[in-house]
Amino acid sequence: MKRLLFLCLLASTALADSLDSHVCEHCAKHLLPQPLKLVAGRKYARDRRVDIEHVKLDVTPDFTKRTIAGTMTMTFRPIALPLEKLELDAVGLTLAKIDVTGAQLADQIVSEEKLTLVFTKPIAPDAEVSVSIRYSVEPRHGLYFRTPEMGYKPGDTQLWTQGEADLHRFWFPCYDYPNERFTSEIICHVPADMEVVSNGALLSKQPAGALTAWHWKQDKPHVNYLIALAAGYFHKLEDKVGELPLAMLVPPSQMHTAELAFQDTRKIIEFYNRETGVPFAWDKYFQVYCHDFLAGGMENTSCTFEASDMLFDSSVENLRSLRWLDAHETAHQWFGDLVTCRDWSHLWLNEGFASYYTVLYEQEKLGLDAMKFSLWEEAESVFGANDTRPTVWRDYQDPMQQFDTRVYPKGAWILHMLRSQLGADLYRKAIRTYLERHRNGIVGTDDLHDVIEEVSGLSFDQFFDQWLYHGGFPELKIDYAWDAATKQVKISVRQTQKLTEQVRLFRVPLPVAFTIKGQKEPLRFTMDVHEAAGDFYFALPAQPTLARIDPDYTVLAKIDFTPPGPMLDEQLTSDVIGRLLAVRQLGKRDDQASIDKLTKLVRGDAFHAVQEEAAMALSKVAGPAARAALTGLLADQKDARVRLAVVQGLASIPHPDCQKALQAHAGQEKNPLILAAIVKSWGTRPGDAAISAELVKALTSTSFNNAVATAAIQALRAQDDASTVPAILKRLRETPLDFRTRDYAAALESLAFLARQREAQPASDDVRTFLVQQLTNPREGLRTAAAKSLGALRDPRALAVLEPLAAPSVSPFHDPVREAAAKSVQTLQASLTSPAELKNLWDQIQQLQKKTETLEKQMDDAKKNAAPQKK
Repeated sequence: MKRLLFLCLLASTALADSLDSHVCEHCAKHLLPQPLKLVAGRKYARDRRVDIEHVKLDVTPDFTKRTIAGTMTMTFRPIALPLEKLELDAVGLTLAKIDVTGAQLADQIVSEEKLTLVFTKPIAPDAEVSVSIRYSVEPRHGLYFRTPEMGYKPGDTQLWTQGEADLHRFWFPCYDYPNERFTSEIICHVPADMEVVSNGALLSKQPAGALTAWHWKQDKPHVNYLIALAAGYFHKLEDKVGELPLAMLVPPSQMHTAELAFQDTRKIIEFYNRETGVPFAWDKYFQVYCHDFLAGGMENTSCTFEASDMLFDSSVENLRSLRWLDAHETAHQWFGDLVTCRDWSHLWLNEGFASYYTVLYEQEKLGLDAMKFSLWEEAESVFGANDTRPTVWRDYQDPMQQFDTRVYPKGAWILHMLRSQLGADLYRKAIRTYLERHRNGIVGTDDLHDVIEEVSGLSFDQFFDQWLYHGGFPELKIDYAWDAATKQVKISVRQTQKLTEQVRLFRVPLPVAFTIKGQKEPLRFTMDVHEAAGDFYFALPAQPTLARIDPDYTVLAKIDFTPPGPMLDEQLTSDVIGRLLAVRQLGKRDDQASIDKLTKLVRGDAFHAVQEEAAMALSKVAGPAARAALTGLLADQKDARVRLAVVQGLASIPHPDCQKALQAHAGQEKNPLILAAIVKSWGTRPGDAAISAELVKALTSTSFNNAVATAAIQALRAQDDASTVPAILKRLRETPLDFRTRDYAAALESLAFLARQREAQPASDDVRTFLVQQLTNPREGLRTAAAKSLGALRDPRALAVLEPLAAPSVSPFHDPVREAAAKSVQTLQASLTSPAELKNLWDQIQQLQKKTETLEKQMDDAKKNAAPQKK
């Protein structure tokens, strides 16, 4: 599952999400399924009492009722002990009939999360048994409908599944854990003009009464969470890698984005075939873009599902790319699918590999600088999170708590350090051996460790212990000194990370390079850093013009090192990492020479990230000269990435000159994401009549993903101007389809925040009515936002509808709507002060409750009378 995570944590807005070109590798964490049930204690792999050989699903979805009628047939054999009962994961299923072949069923026990089949006598080891269960379900998780009745665009009707980590149990009975592999097939009955995608190869597509039956079969074993089903209306593009079929399916309303999403897939697979030495293993590779998907992407065997929010058009220029999403999810077809972690504590074997091979594809496509910058971003994510838990960690309370920086960027860096120590060729041999040995199997970290040592002949005990079974990363304070008399450099290294039981002193081979005037190549050495503090001496022919710590970027360490004297200028002409580090040093200075150097870098550095970093460094200086430099840089930036950095730099400086420059540029900026960044910055300028007029104009505008209108709402909230409530309410009521779900949810909260003021009356009454209506929205995200927003509105009359929603639930699973309602109830009750207010409120609540009951009845009647969905 993809990246969904850490660059976008730097900004809390949906706009920031839309600007992040790497959002799906792990920054789509804001999209990931939230933990459903927290269970304390260390977690270990389940017992495997049976070997499941095959699972067959025959399902018929009802798009109007949003239900599934299905039959699950499982063939299995007890492994070593006689089997008295078979325990399956199943939540909320209505059972119709259970048939058993090869054994006799004595009883069936249904509990909150399990279906247990008890047999009349124990089944002997290796005896083949088949269980067929007919059932129906209105799934809360695992399988999701997207229809016009739910607020999606007509013609985009679809359903899709998301199994990771353990969500399939909500729509079919199964063994929902990753340490068991089996073959599978799905037959899905849908209207004739719909398309169905599932794992493996398409065996048939034929009429079945009024519907069409699509029959897909996966004849290679995979784990349960990788079972996949998507059905609905799609625009489809096709390609091939040799004889391997490729396809890209997007919602029809976004067909204009399909080619941009599909442009790297074939090249990525060709590269991974060469890099791993193991050919693509599955029958096809399809990608399906799904509305409001629960992650950036999900690597189901042979068919990846991805978030349609990630699609983009040409108007955003190079601010968006799906290359990272494509490369990451495709890498999972080897790492995660062909070999799968045996339990969630070893998740890094799935996600760390996918993240690192995404980095390697950056080098294949764009060169070494792009690869190093990708590693830089991954390292920045690790440093920013500062998570001291081990990567292999058993104390998670829900599997989804494992999907974070420890397994994505840190996992990628662990592999990069292995590759750096082994060398590229020996590393490739080790990974090819690992894949071939464990092909179609489950793995733990020891399996990789064993192969690395077998192939290399070297001990990696300490490496795996400190990087995987302990937490954190080394933080190194490094000092430099030159002794002219002895012609020696002294490098002093101190490990400054806080030491705990989980975070120990690290042992790392830390390279250092010295550039000597007149010599073509730097002199290179390696320091064995393993103590709390140590000094290292290097005899050199002359004083170096540049000293670089870890010049090839091979160690995940947070290094504090300031190059002395003129070395900084020399470093500005070095590799991309050296230049980025030098820019950060220049950003700490406010002299004219440093500002001139940064300005020159913004204008002309060969790599966009250095230009962007230099622009942000100027904004941190923020003095008159830096402001003038940024203002001058705004007009002549053709690269949208750099232009956005200049805009963000100016927006971060609260000075009239910067504000004037941004306002002038807004009139000519065509890129909707950059314009949105400018509009959002206007939130710091309340009371400015010209800005207010521009915000009202932006509120009614249309743009890619409605980014500009979304930014306008954010700015109006920041201004806290209650007079804008009617305009925002009008836009949300009239054009809900213009907004992405998460942007619409954020807008509801902004609307409530502004309407809380007395000045907003009587508009706040309309807002309350509007928010109460959203409490019955079919989309859970909007119901949750409405419940939260009613608390922000500070209107006690909302208690009438919130208190029933907040009532304690018997379900053991996380309910975001109930939790949001409970918090709002607490907020509103705390605002009540006097008995008279309570009496008056009670009378109003009684009246409102009657109106609410009438509204709910009308909505229920409307659902019952809803016509069957047509394209």
